[in-house]
Amino acid sequence: MQTLSATNKLDESGKDSEGDSNEVQRQEALLIAGALQNAILSSANFSSIATDAKGVIQIFNVGAERMLGYAAADVVNKITPADISDPQEVIARAKALTDELNTPIAPGFEALVFKASRGIEDIYELTYIRKDGSHFPAVVSVTALRDKQDAIIGYLLIGTDNTARKNAEDALIKAGALQAAIFNSANFSSIATDAKGVIQIFNVGAERMLGYTASEVMDRITPADLSDPHELIVRAKALSVELETAIAPGFEALVFKASRGIEDIYELTYIRKDGTRVPAVVSVTALRDDQNLIIGYLLIGTDNTARKQIEAEQKLLGQRLRDHQFYTRSLFEANIDALMTTDPAGIITDVNKQMESLTSCTRDELIGAPFKNYFTDPERAEDAIMLALTKKKVTNYELTARDRNGKETVVSYNATTFYDRDRKLQGVFAAARDITERKLAEKQILDLALYDSLTRLPNRRLLTERLGQIMSVGKRSGRQSALMFLDLDHFKPLNDAHGHFMGDLLLMEVAHRLSGCVRGVDVVARFGGDEFVIVLSEIGANKAEATAQSRLIAEKLRTTLDKPYVLAYQPGSDTSKTVEHSCTASIGVVIFFDNDNNQDDLLKWADAAMYKAKEQGGNRIQFHSAVA
Repeated sequence: MQTLSATNKLDESGKDSEGDSNEVQRQEALLIAGALQNAILSSANFSSIATDAKGVIQIFNVGAERMLGYAAADVVNKITPADISDPQEVIARAKALTDELNTPIAPGFEALVFKASRGIEDIYELTYIRKDGSHFPAVVSVTALRDKQDAIIGYLLIGTDNTARKNAEDALIKAGALQAAIFNSANFSSIATDAKGVIQIFNVGAERMLGYTASEVMDRITPADLSDPHELIVRAKALSVELETAIAPGFEALVFKASRGIEDIYELTYIRKDGTRVPAVVSVTALRDDQNLIIGYLLIGTDNTARKQIEAEQKLLGQRLRDHQFYTRSLFEANIDALMTTDPAGIITDVNKQMESLTSCTRDELIGAPFKNYFTDPERAEDAIMLALTKKKVTNYELTARDRNGKETVVSYNATTFYDRDRKLQGVFAAARDITERKLAEKQILDLALYDSLTRLPNRRLLTERLGQIMSVGKRSGRQSALMFLDLDHFKPLNDAHGHFMGDLLLMEVAHRLSGCVRGVDVVARFGGDEFVIVLSEIGANKAEATAQSRLIAEKLRTTLDKPYVLAYQPGSDTSKTVEHSCTASIGVVIFFDNDNNQDDLLKWADAAMYKAKEQGGNRIQFHSAVA
């Protein structure tokens, strides 16, 4: 610790020189003596820098040494505080003060103390530069030190490291100009007690914070009488456990650590004179005499209301955020669709229960896995992500999901991109809705529109579509195809004798026999009633070959249908009925290879050929051509 030691220097005649006398007076004014001096200047919680009137550093405490990295010997009587401050900030401060006070102020030490030199208590933020060249922000309080004639003999700069919340406030000096500067500050409460805890000093900051005047508390009560009694009990109990010694829940609980040489900072609730409460951060230091005996305690407190309010608001905000997250998660899980989020690369970042069910995988298994892995067509699934990223939105995009057991589910994929509060892309939010039932219903509707409900063969509508396709293929390949128009002989007597139900059984059996006689590329359709149409696709390179092939197939159809039908059904719960019936077919055939002639012509010619076969007695094949 740097201190000043003033001694009288005698000139050769044994008399005090006038210059030496003035210097001694200045040094004595800055000299800090006794227990309070040691408490303040030995504290490492803040930097205390005292200068002479010209700004040259005279005192540089351990806090300043720790904060700035210089030893006191490096700076005392050598430099000013401006030499360890950010020069740009000093220039900026000088300019700002010049404008504010309408007087030129030099950008050096003068800028740091100008207000204080005019009797204006000054607190400002400043960046100090450590010995190693590193920077740190500080809050600096400046006070002019004056002698008994009120002449400025120096300046006191008390700084706290502003990179974190203060651990302690400026200490109070009990005597002299430094004491007056500290104890007259209203920025923090300073309470000094005797060894028994009775308050001896109660500064204006304490008066403002607690609502008492100094005369109301000095030599009357202890700081414990101003504190929340329940908190004192809790603190005493906690310290008793921590230090393994019994500690009374009163003033002892507030200073026990400091009395053992342990620097102590804690949170405490003070109770004001009007009964209201104020949260404070309190720093405690034991005051010792020259023999190191405790003669009192110094308690420096700062109002912690603002931080407590911020903490309460943050707590409330945190709870609201948790509530919002719970609400959002509930909506996420309650959705009937399989929901998931992915990052821009298509890696799953979250899923709901429906997605787990769709894939038969757990949430932990899905998160971190590629989205495309859970679909039958990974490339199409990957395209779905890219489409969402480029278009910002995708709707009704069909994919087929496959679970780990191989079960497939057709889903409608809908997705959109999502962003953080800074509008930075986070990924894709997607919903996959099971549309299996819808697809089945669509298929059923399509079947009703395109297939005969009785025989399940293509109806006229689908026949027209398939015939058009075959005609187009024939035009490209040049190969011949054939169309057959078939009508059952002797069908009406079955209906008349046994009813339409038995006729329906016959029609279903005819459909089965016809389908078994042709290839998969060929078409067998029910045209209506007991009429059927068969289209043989590309059966010959020329008309002769096609005619020969179609004649063979037509003969196969005729002979197959000529076989007896045994039709059985159960009209009642306990009875069954069997009917044997013979039914032949008349077949008309037309050969074609392109679409120069329209479908109506082909059907008309084949129908005409069929009637000609029927006129000749039925159970015959008739070609619509000279070849027939």
